[in-house]
Amino acid sequence: MDRIDIVTWASIHRESWSTILLGNGASIAIHEEFAYPTLHSVADAKGLLPTTAPIFAKIGTTDFEHVLLACWYAEHVNAALGSPSTDISAAYAEVRTALIEAVHSVHPVHADVVADLQRIGAFASSFPTVVSLNYDLTLYWAMLLFNAANGNWFKDVFRHGEFQTDWEYLRTPYQRAVGSTLVFYPHGSLSVARDYIGDETKIEASTGTTGDLLATITRKWSSECYVPVFVSEGTSKVKVAAIRRSHYLTNMYEKALPALGESVVVYGWSFDERDQHILDAIAASPPRRMAVSVFTGQTEADQQAFCRHVLEAVGRSLTDTTVTFFDSQSPGCWNNP
Repeated sequence: MDRIDIVTWASIHRESWSTILLGNGASIAIHEEFAYPTLHSVADAKGLLPTTAPIFAKIGTTDFEHVLLACWYAEHVNAALGSPSTDISAAYAEVRTALIEAVHSVHPVHADVVADLQRIGAFASSFPTVVSLNYDLTLYWAMLLFNAANGNWFKDVFRHGEFQTDWEYLRTPYQRAVGSTLVFYPHGSLSVARDYIGDETKIEASTGTTGDLLATITRKWSSECYVPVFVSEGTSKVKVAAIRRSHYLTNMYEKALPALGESVVVYGWSFDERDQHILDAIAASPPRRMAVSVFTGQTEADQQAFCRHVLEAVGRSLTDTTVTFFDSQSPGCWNNP
């Protein structure tokens, strides 16, 4: 079997790229505790799974999405059989709440990742569009830092906390900024919240400082008036169902993902089958070129296996898209000096 080449970022970064799509690996590169097994251990240690820990053990997983899916199926099977169970519904709610709190509890302190945020802001600003499948605040922090120094360059299509459906006008640079990058969260974000009547808004730091944002979000959640808008359910089909329950996420799925342009960089995304809906949405207007990051901190065999997996996934959904692979740890790429 022929070896698949993995190039450096420097060898392709001067090509014209319209969009960068970020997966969980992008967050893990900043803070290792964003890896899912760590989230489960934190939730377990904090006693966030008092009744549902045995479900994780029985299924043999530390993956929140897997357990959420199991609870979802159990709940719907019981309902179909005419014997709905409040225990199953409570278990689903407990696991979902534990995931939210675990994500919050492992989040890095802003001051500890400032150097990463500065590099990320500079890197991401070269793309007209940024799409993040992560719901942590690191990208948001990076945007705020970059904007403070360069004007309102990054825009997440919210104005005064309200989502703007006609976002193309936002591509025009504001005031001091000489460029513009639009940012979308197709799986939601900790900073996007829904109130008790279903209205969605963006939570902003109450003091106007980036470091205060986590505290502000915590207060909003504690008030019981807001819940975070992000997708954590397991299969692609179930994720789409969750997306359809949100006005913001539906717009991301139907309008933003099919409009990524002709050339897309993918950083830290596994192309897992549970995210098939993302590829399906992109396929509505597929890019001609795609550059995919490969984590070179694993064995050569694993690197090659990942490349083949990506080629198979892209081949099924984006048949005319050519793929190049690059080293995720390349100098000048993402948060790498």
